Amino acid sequence: MLIIAVILNVGLFNTFNTGDNSGDPHAEAGILDLNSWDFNQNGSIHMDGIWSFYGGQLLGPETDWKDGSLEASYVSVPSSWNNYNHEPTVKDGLGYGTYRLIIQVPKDSGTLSIRVPNIMTAYKLWINGRLIAEAGRVDELPENNKAEQYPRVVSFEANDGIAELVIEVSNYKHRMGGIWTSFSLGTTQEITRQEILAVAEQMLIIGSLFIIGTYHMGLYAFRKRERFTLSFGLLCLCVAFRMGVTGETMLFQRFPGGSWELGMRIEYIAFSLCGVAGYAYIFRMFPQEGSKRTYWIFNTIGIALSVMTAVLPVLTYTRVVAAYQLYIVTVCATCLYVVIRAQIRKREGATLVLAGITFFIFTVINDILFYSEQHVSVQLVPFGITFFILVQSIILSNRFTNAMQHVELVSDELRELNANLEQRVELRTNELKKSNESLELSNIDLEKLEKSRRHLLSNISHDLRTPMTLVQGYLEAMRDGLIENKEQQQRHLNMMLGKLSRLNSLIDDLFELSKLEAGQVRFHFEHISVRSWLESVQFSFETDVERAGGVLQCIYNGVSLDGCEIYDTATAANRSDSPVIRIDIARMEQVMSNLIYNALRYLPDADSNEERRITIEVVEERGTVLIEVTDTGSGIDPEDLPYIFDRFYKKDKSRNSSEGGSGLGLSIVKEIIHQHWGLIEARNTVDEGASFLIRLPLAVPK
Repeated sequence: MLIIAVILNVGLFNTFNTGDNSGDPHAEAGILDLNSWDFNQNGSIHMDGIWSFYGGQLLGPETDWKDGSLEASYVSVPSSWNNYNHEPTVKDGLGYGTYRLIIQVPKDSGTLSIRVPNIMTAYKLWINGRLIAEAGRVDELPENNKAEQYPRVVSFEANDGIAELVIEVSNYKHRMGGIWTSFSLGTTQEITRQEILAVAEQMLIIGSLFIIGTYHMGLYAFRKRERFTLSFGLLCLCVAFRMGVTGETMLFQRFPGGSWELGMRIEYIAFSLCGVAGYAYIFRMFPQEGSKRTYWIFNTIGIALSVMTAVLPVLTYTRVVAAYQLYIVTVCATCLYVVIRAQIRKREGATLVLAGITFFIFTVINDILFYSEQHVSVQLVPFGITFFILVQSIILSNRFTNAMQHVELVSDELRELNANLEQRVELRTNELKKSNESLELSNIDLEKLEKSRRHLLSNISHDLRTPMTLVQGYLEAMRDGLIENKEQQQRHLNMMLGKLSRLNSLIDDLFELSKLEAGQVRFHFEHISVRSWLESVQFSFETDVERAGGVLQCIYNGVSLDGCEIYDTATAANRSDSPVIRIDIARMEQVMSNLIYNALRYLPDADSNEERRITIEVVEERGTVLIEVTDTGSGIDPEDLPYIFDRFYKKDKSRNSSEGGSGLGLSIVKEIIHQHWGLIEARNTVDEGASFLIRLPLAVPK
């Protein structure tokens, strides 16, 4: 069917474009002299030239044209009233008037036919005083005018060698009025042949577009991964609907209940949606070269133009046809840019799409110029869309062929795998090796556990001895009566209680750290978006920091969080405004608690004028998320930085042994971060604050 459509397109193109017709007779001063024209030998002829025109007057064939009160002007046909600058009666393409042309033909011409084009937007046609064709209702008043248009063929006898054409035309509905496409005159056989070819060509293309469009939408219904097929199907249907209400067929007006106004709305809406479907097709074909933002912009503009077409009067939206044309030209240019990028990157099918889209864009621009009366030509979009469908068919065939070849290749590989017993034995051997390696890893874990146990006993022995010695000394002093004052006794009792409390905290920290190092702590990992987690941190610690006289600031990708919102796990994991990390939320809260409260202890005094601020900044970087906790405190001495995460490292500003601490806090933080497959490091500038930088991997998409 597509091949037949192409042949008809080429035939019709040759029919209406016979080369340079500048030597053909033209009408002059309202008279077309064809006495020397042989219709049988030379074929049909366009009735172009200078016609008589009576603006602001509706004159029938009974008019006495020799009446001196009638003043005719001479206008070029074809040309719309918008180009008649000397005719104020049809200003801006609106008004009414009468065309008159005298045709002189050989007396033996017999029956001739005229192919009447679309005349905007209502007319009556008389030939030799006989009303032979009309469309709509011609009237001087806008409210009585009725628009209607579609081409037709009329015949008349020219035995006396003269034919008088009188055409009354009125237009109050469309931006362009009058006769702006050519009449054709020839033998009845030739004109009828041209009409049949034109209608058959357009009907065949419309039918082909409906079939191809429905076919591609069916492909999408069964294989939704190929989303470009849906867009291409919609593009074909939009072009089909537009062709159905324009050109040679004007199908919609021929149906019962069809109207010119509704047909115009369908034409402009389909024109707008062609831009939506066209860019969607290119974007789905080459998503890496296209832009999703551009996709939504074109969708919004196309739908807005369609809504405007549906609600505004025809005259209003046809006057801004330049907006529709600019939209389509912009879409075409963007599509061409995307396809060229795809061709440069050697994407599959890019060469064929580039050829098809280039030719189609050429035909679209040609038709835009045609409707804008910028040049004389025929409409070429049928050529462009037909060629584009052929290109799309080749692309689909190529994809199906590649898919079939891939299936055959996989099938051959499976047959070879099943037939090769040696490979299966080797595979089983590798599985046994992996099992053995797993046992060895378990043995290594047991050795680590034993080492951790011994290390724990050593740490307990080391860290319990000093406070217990002090407590023992206080008790012996009280037993020997060296401390008799009750206030001193109370003070020493409080000191001993404090030492015992620190011993309990130390024992708890030692057990937790040892279990972390031995891998005995079970982590409950959950997926949560980075932003949601940062908001929960701000929610949990902001009040405590403010009570301590400080300020907690959370920054995500360079933007400070104004507030926070609590999400449950399911919602947080599905947020689309940031990537997702996989963490144990409780353990990460323990990490942030240690770092934040540690920073609080080293902020400047509340009585000073110095800033008391703790900042948590989160940045995404190359598959990871960077979490930086900084404060405006006194910082860490450079000599302490290499040992800041070592257990029991104690120095005045080491921060791993903060006042009253066990010296294990940052060691525990480091182990928790390692269990999250992350890294942590400390940085600072002396007297300008400390900074702890945590790097965690982003979660692998499901």
